Amino acid sequence: MLRSRIGSLVLIGVSVVALGGCGGPSADDAGAPTFVTPSATPTFSAPGAPASAPTNSTAPSAPAATTASATPTTSAKPVAVTHAFPVVGKSSYAHVHHDYPATDVITACGNKVVAASSGTIAYVVRKDTWNPKVNAGATRGGLSVGIVGDDGVRYYGSHLSAIEPEIRVGVHVTTGQTLGRTGDTGDASACHLHFGISPPCAGGSDWWTQRGTIWPWPYLDSWRKGGNKSPVAEIKAWKAKNGCPTKPRVDP
Repeated sequence: MLRSRIGSLVLIGVSVVALGGCGGPSADDAGAPTFVTPSATPTFSAPGAPASAPTNSTAPSAPAATTASATPTTSAKPVAVTHAFPVVGKSSYAHVHHDYPATDVITACGNKVVAASSGTIAYVVRKDTWNPKVNAGATRGGLSVGIVGDDGVRYYGSHLSAIEPEIRVGVHVTTGQTLGRTGDTGDASACHLHFGISPPCAGGSDWWTQRGTIWPWPYLDSWRKGGNKSPVAEIKAWKAKNGCPTKPRVDP
């Protein structure tokens, strides 16, 4: 979110702050991006009835890997999943975003950020390296987490204030599991969660894709009411039309 761009948005009678300029991920503890690159073209499953209710358990299964070279343990045949609204606590969001499809969930600092879907942690940023003088797109997200869902869709949240210690690359998480806490790290002027939905192209190195390719709000509207609207079909159509980036994006 660009600190210099704050607007007033209204959603269903609730005033929210629109924060412009959300970018992608930055660096991990060692100062280098930690992500995984899918080894095969992702496939997608059609939405279906949830197999079980979401859980808020913070105990993930044993990690498959925790390094940048790890590969998510996604199934060859992705399954239908349950979904959860990614922020626990009072929040608001608009059906618009500044210059690309994403949603800014405005909420208090320190609220729980949970997994919107079950899946494998593909990207984690634990160190905020945002520098407004540089304004690099790859660092705007601050503390961030990316999940390749069991449904073949990538779910991304950024600007966190903290990430749970067990949330590591290669770890499988369940829907509703705590990932961290809301904050204002990176290019953010207020506490909120930047939430993006995209196809899993190149782990988190494709920050401009990971930050969001389709509008999340129709799905957030459903999940907030306990529904299970799936983005699989829309993501599949987007990827068929646009493909995945083949060269790194270098502009801010």
